[in-house]
Amino acid sequence: MRKLATVCLAAAILVGASACRSHAVESFNGWWRLDESASTGVPPMMKGHDTVVHLTQSGNRFTIEFLFDGQSLNTSDFILDGQMHAGQLGATQEARWIDEPLEIEINIHRPAGGPMPGGNEHLIWQLEKGGQAIRRTSTHPDAKTPPQVYVYRRIAAPPAGRGA
Repeated sequence: MRKLATVCLAAAILVGASACRSHAVESFNGWWRLDESASTGVPPMMKGHDTVVHLTQSGNRFTIEFLFDGQSLNTSDFILDGQMHAGQLGATQEARWIDEPLEIEINIHRPAGGPMPGGNEHLIWQLEKGGQAIRRTSTHPDAKTPPQVYVYRRIAAPPAGRGA
């Protein structure tokens, strides 16, 4: 009887540990490399280059650092509260969870005549089950362009020359 209780306790601990590990992996936090072959709408200037994003999400904050061939190009910060906030280069943005912790929606509103083309961009960042891939879908409701879908794969470490 004691042996059966010990086996049941060990099984319960293993199941609990496995659930904790699986939940920890299902997170946007980490380094992600663009998978060009699984993506659509990748601009010619990005093709053949190492495109990586470093994502951090904590509470209602979501940060995206873009790296191109190992060089940090831009960092964007979002507050996941569904409210309008100031963005970069005169833009405004709103962001929210659609399905926490797996899906984030971001709307960016860029003014006409600014440094970036004016208009609206709708983004969905979706973490696939298992936490090893992200699908980022970008649409421009004002334009008649097809969606741009980038697939990113989790990488274990930052690109060479970058700290964690």
